[in-house]
Formats: sequence, C-alpha cells, structure tokens
Amino acid sequence: MRHAFATQQPARPTRHRARRLLAHLVLAMGLGAGMMAHGAGTPPERPPAGTEVDETRSVAQRPRAPASCLSVQLNGITVLLDREALARQAAAKPTQWKTEAERMALIEGRRAAALLEAAGSARDGHGCSQVTQALDGEDQWVLLAHLERGQAAVLPPGAKEPVPAVSIRYLGTRCGPTCGRGHIMVSVPGQARPFLVADWWVA
Repeated sequence: MRHAFATQQPARPTRHRARRLLAHLVLAMGLGAGMMAHGAGTPPERPPAGTEVDETRSVAQRPRAPASCLSVQLNGITVLLDREALARQAAAKPTQWKTEAERMALIEGRRAAALLEAAGSARDGHGCSQVTQALDGEDQWVLLAHLERGQAAVLPPGAKEPVPAVSIRYLGTRCGPTCGRGHIMVSVPGQARPFLVADWWVA
C-alpha cells in the first residue's frame, strides 16, 4: 500500500482524483453522525474540513491487545483492532436507509464486514487474525476512525507492548478560494514518518 507523505508539496489533483477526494470529504463529514446513531462509538471530533489548519493531537490507545483481535500491518507498524467491535459495527448497519446517518452507517458497516472477511486463519504473535491483503483508501477510514477514538493497540516493529498513544496530525493547506488539500496523518511518537496517511478534503 502506497501513501503520499506530506513531507513533499502535493501536486494539484487531477479531475478524477479530485472527485475521489471529494467523496472522501463527504464521507468524513457524515461518518461521525452515522457511527453515533448506530452504536459504533463516540465519533472523532476533527477540525473543520476545508480550512487552513496544522493541528497535532496525542490520542491514547489500548494498553493491550483486545481479547478477540484483528491485526493489520501498516508500513511496519502493527495495528490491532477489536474484532467484536468491528462485528457490532457490521451487524448494526441498516438494510435500507432514509437519512444521511443511516446511509453512512450502511457504508461503514459494509467496510467493517469487508475488513473482517479479509482476515485469514493465520494468527500473529499476539494471537490476532491477520489481514494480509493491501488496504485501499476506504479500508483506511475504518482504521483511522478506530485510532481517532483510541480503540486500537499500536505496536512499532519489534515491540512487545503497545505504545501508550499515537500522534494524529490534521493538515489542511489553502492556496486560494478553490484550491487546497487536507490530509490526516497518524504516527508513533519518535518515528520519522507517519504509518497512515488519509486524504481528508480537496478544493
């Protein structure tokens, strides 16, 4: 899985990529309401999308692996997710939707279910089912939401215990009334580069 790290000035997005990033922005705006309405946990409170911002937060994570867990490798970092929480999110999705919150809950429930299905039978050293396939941008949003809510356990390479917290940076840059981009970057304190970079918004 490849990421464009914010250490370089991002190129102006093509029309096709701009449409994809706009879709991510709409998802980001609706994600919180959908999760709150359907029992997926407290929604992450982000800075306003579309604005000039550079804010880094320290977010405490799980001190140990969940009893039933799913393991995802991201650029050398191991992220352990609560399998039961993902299952609840998948089960809570509505079969039909009438409101925006229900539509977002349906989308996120499907993504949680897809992540669960991607876990193989092999177990890692923490006893967690491993997700070995590469994650796409939509899968990243599931992980990002769990990290923002402090519901993951995060281990750097060779670590036996999870780190107490991760740093989440919200970076938005405006270059004009109709020009700008935003990214959300998650890193382990002391590491040179983020292990997760998600497109946030585009103008």
